[in-house]
Amino acid sequence: MRTDLECLVCFVRQALAAARLSTEDPQLRRRVVDEAGRMLALVDLERTPPENAVFLYRLIARITGRQDPFKELKHKSNIFALSLYDAISSEVEAAVDPLRAAIHFAACGNIIDYAAQHSFDAAKSMAECTTQAFLVDDYPALVEQVQGTAQPKVLYLADNCGEIVFDSLVIRELQKTGCEVTLAVRGEPIINDATMEDAVFCGLTSLCRVIDNGTDCPGTPLADCSAEFRRYFIGADIILSKGMGNFETLSDVDAPLFFLFTVKCSRVAGYLNDLFAEQELGLTGTGEMMFIRK
Repeated sequence: MRTDLECLVCFVRQALAAARLSTEDPQLRRRVVDEAGRMLALVDLERTPPENAVFLYRLIARITGRQDPFKELKHKSNIFALSLYDAISSEVEAAVDPLRAAIHFAACGNIIDYAAQHSFDAAKSMAECTTQAFLVDDYPALVEQVQGTAQPKVLYLADNCGEIVFDSLVIRELQKTGCEVTLAVRGEPIINDATMEDAVFCGLTSLCRVIDNGTDCPGTPLADCSAEFRRYFIGADIILSKGMGNFETLSDVDAPLFFLFTVKCSRVAGYLNDLFAEQELGLTGTGEMMFIRK
């Protein structure tokens, strides 16, 4: 998915938000915004938005000296999600179809995103999760693929902190069906994306194999990922790709992908309207949940 002119406006907004988290110095904040504005002239519109965002956040880190300005927010997101784990886990276990229920909660958890151009209430979203439906729902195709493969190898691409707690419920249910699941997190801190540190803190490393993708991109640009990650990607029978950034970077990749995310910007909404033109999705804003088979 290519970068659009709308993305450039979003980059400046992100720069200001990250600058506010990174420093109290108004002059440094102004410098971040000024240099982010100059950077826009160099943005390659043929690349995906997450790939272009890498240069933005490296710029902010260089100016402010803060490599991980979202660290405190990430920790709060993890604590919040862990506080809900027992209750939501019980709901999943009691469901008629536990895997579907787990996937539903994981999609609701994808609302926790400090980079996307939207406001969110994570507590409200999780409380109302059972009333929300997928606008595109390819869950039956996932079940068919899981049941049609002996001990399928699943690569689960994580997205943000907090929501990885709910991802663990999906992983648990996939394991119950006989799947061998590997979770992939980001290689370095970027925005509020989950890293190995978050996977350890939230207990994912005791649930399944966890690797990192070797990048500091808020997505999965295969050319920039580590050789280890690409081996798992190529060897997977099923790739469950969580989050909008992963969708943006992998939407044109030929692989056994399932995309699970909440729409959080008008650019992605427009892209999906074009992609599913025959179905007339009619996406006009954000907040819709998607479960899309590639």
